[in-house]
Amino acid sequence: MNLWKFRHIGGAIWLYLNQPLFNANSPTIWEVNRFWYLYKIQLLENCLHKDSTSQSHYTQ
Repeated sequence: MNLWKFRHIGGAIWLYLNQPLFNANSPTIWEVNRFWYLYKIQLLENCLHKDSTSQSHYTQ
């Protein structure tokens, strides 16, 4: 397993274990599969909203 996958999964586990309890704005997700599904969606949305100007030096 490469380092990126380990850090990615470790970050997801850390977020799962550190969810706020009894918060009305962000409810706690107890099911691991549902949390993983929502985590991947959120990660994809964050990647799509990233500013693409930082990659401009690669396209010449």
